[in-house]
Amino acid sequence: MEKFDIIVVGAGPGGSIAAKIAADKGYSICLLEKEDLGKNGRYKACGGAMAWELIDKIKFPEEKIDRMVEKLILHHVDGNIYSKKGKGAVIWRNKFDKFLTDMAITSGAELKQNEGLLEIKKINSRYLIRTSNSKYSAKYIIAADGVNSPTLSKLYWEKFDKKDLILTLTQEMELNKKKIDERLGNDEIHLFFGIKDFIPLGYAWLFPKKDALTVGWGNQIGKIKHTKSEFNKFLNIPLVNHTIKDANLIRYTPHLIPVGVRPILYKDFVFAVGDAGGMVDPISGKGIPYAMMSAEIAIKTINYCEKRDREEKMGETYIKRLDRSFLSILKQKRNLREKIFQNDERLKSFLELWENHRSSEIILRNLL
Repeated sequence: MEKFDIIVVGAGPGGSIAAKIAADKGYSICLLEKEDLGKNGRYKACGGAMAWELIDKIKFPEEKIDRMVEKLILHHVDGNIYSKKGKGAVIWRNKFDKFLTDMAITSGAELKQNEGLLEIKKINSRYLIRTSNSKYSAKYIIAADGVNSPTLSKLYWEKFDKKDLILTLTQEMELNKKKIDERLGNDEIHLFFGIKDFIPLGYAWLFPKKDALTVGWGNQIGKIKHTKSEFNKFLNIPLVNHTIKDANLIRYTPHLIPVGVRPILYKDFVFAVGDAGGMVDPISGKGIPYAMMSAEIAIKTINYCEKRDREEKMGETYIKRLDRSFLSILKQKRNLREKIFQNDERLKSFLELWENHRSSEIILRNLL
């Protein structure tokens, strides 16, 4: 059995950042990943649109960026169009995630890939984990293994309520750059809304990459009546239908996204970060920055409480730091989401505000 200070489960953005920061602080780290990442990383169903601030902060290589973005176009299916300016990038998640994982390894984390977690239990003061290949132990566990988190499930943590889960469908479609630029422009990404005639509680997206399109759709699980026909309604929107003409389907993937915070985020030296904790913007669906921030906060909380001999305050400290950083705003956005999607008039009022304001600003200034 290999012993570590911290075991991080899941080598996505949250897990890799947790592993890197912990290794930089001198902890022995096991980064446990159920899939084989290989040379190029693993595929992840994701639009891949990132704010430039995040790309710049981690110094993500420009050659790994598929497309630069200057505008977000918001479409309501009744014909209204809104434009939101902002610099960003569209990337493939396998490249992005692998870049972060390599950073963690360079800092000293030990990657154990192709090892699914089979069992986790606590004996005395340490957690014992059994995988398909080996056994490991650690004092601390960082659960960064997604919305269905096998780690937290095996520890019997309370699951997400169905009203806090969005089912997304993603099609990756191959299309040459020239046709994409002719049909969509070369610096725009697109979101599509409409409660009555399109999606009751969600939206769809059309994100161009270098020579491919990510075509996605997401709706609250309880609002879905017939997934395929509702997704096809999106594909038949004139702009979408015209854009994907001649495109070849590469991959079709369903995926769950949480839009409400998990009832428990810390218990007995186990931290939930990212999607495992429900740390996703319930309006935009943005989750990667919050996964990375929550991971950093978790490790800094461990370090802070250990140095001050305040381990009994670890959970309280973690939640307070999350709230100060972003969590309280996410909770308010969850409440605002209900208001936004009451009817199409409210939705269009929000989209109009969103053109020139961040959603957090709309909340804090009570603009809607």
